Amino acid sequence: MLKDMINILASLDNSKLAKVNFLQKQSKEFILNRQIQSTKWLFFALCFYLLSQSFTIPIIPIGHWVTWINFSDLATYLLLLTYLINFTQVKFTLSKANKHIFILLIITLLASIISYCGYLSNLIDQNAPGTRLGIYQLYRLVQFVCIFRITAQIPLTQKRLDILSKITNAVLIFVCLSIILTFTGILPLALMTAHLPQDPGTAGPWAFFASPTYIGSGWGSIGYNHAYVAAQVTMLVSLRMHLGIGKQVVLDFCLLFLSTFSCFLSGSRSGFFSLIFFAGIYVLKKPAYLGTVITMTTILFLSTGFIFTSQTIDFENPNTSIIERQATLLDSSNSENLSGRDMIWLENIEFLNKNPIVWILGKGFGGAWDDGGSGGNAHMLLLNVIIENGIIGLLIFLFLFYKILCLLYQHEQKDKAIFWVSISLLIGSFSQETFYPVPALGHFLGLYLCSVAIALRSDID
Repeated sequence: MLKDMINILASLDNSKLAKVNFLQKQSKEFILNRQIQSTKWLFFALCFYLLSQSFTIPIIPIGHWVTWINFSDLATYLLLLTYLINFTQVKFTLSKANKHIFILLIITLLASIISYCGYLSNLIDQNAPGTRLGIYQLYRLVQFVCIFRITAQIPLTQKRLDILSKITNAVLIFVCLSIILTFTGILPLALMTAHLPQDPGTAGPWAFFASPTYIGSGWGSIGYNHAYVAAQVTMLVSLRMHLGIGKQVVLDFCLLFLSTFSCFLSGSRSGFFSLIFFAGIYVLKKPAYLGTVITMTTILFLSTGFIFTSQTIDFENPNTSIIERQATLLDSSNSENLSGRDMIWLENIEFLNKNPIVWILGKGFGGAWDDGGSGGNAHMLLLNVIIENGIIGLLIFLFLFYKILCLLYQHEQKDKAIFWVSISLLIGSFSQETFYPVPALGHFLGLYLCSVAIALRSDID
């Protein structure tokens, strides 16, 4: 009888424990549902931000050309406004990985502000270009940090991830088609900027966007710099693969080849190489789909041959001699294929050697456009960081990306698309300022940090 009583008491205890666990689970689900409901407008703003990446040409020409407002700016303001309105209701916490990156981004932002203040304190010419460039770069950095912080705090259920995946699909296809259509001349580039001022003194590089003598023509709806075009396509296709989680391999390959072809037409050799590297990694991870790769490669080459034998292409036009331009990747050691970058690098290094203190502290955030060095961006990410922020700034930058790569490698799911695209773009940045808030790269860094925040999200399922 004593044994029976013990069994009865044990069953009662188990029943109470099961009931407590059930209630805890129900409570967690209730809290999560409230968090999801409280962030529905924030999620809508995030969707708008991703949609805005399909057309990054300015739409409101107010002020200086570098600050002309585009859809991505409007989406950023919407994200920030929605977050502030719902601040007391948004209780969803950041993942540990995103917290680490956010702290490092704040440190980077503060270091940039200090660097800019140091630049101003030593400034002789108050009208130097760096004064405006520094303000612009700080403005962009604040935007990008806000985008990362808000994105990281939006709970992403599987349903929401599926929505983001579909949006990224649409944006990627739209961008790639716009590049192909503008390159072939079916869609004139002039239509893209017809609403903007055309005076070079007012519009800056936008005045030459549609000029037949300007470098490149396969820019689509992104911007006046082919490095931005290629980086944007590369980032979008990697985000699509991350969100797809390898469920639609054939579609992934189709989008990957479409993206590769678009990067080829953009004229950006570094961007094209970065995407080729990323695509190679992805293909190696999917050996079972070798037949699909061969088929898609054949289709790609046939399509390329058709386009380049079309009567609408003028091979005498330097803008359409894209095959010769991209073929220089096979002879990258030839200095003639660097488009003068080797001279720019030498000029900047000579300037640094003449001013050893600049090696340590830099000219100051925004100082790259001032006299000294090449009088412009260094066309190499690491060198540009040193020119403006010195070795100290370079160490901060390297540590930031070291942590981003480590956290992506540890926490990103499945094929780690964002991790591999980060490495690919860093390789490409040896001849451009991919991860620096320069005007030519527009909102790319914002899209990248948004993608990182999504990749390192908290697991709520």
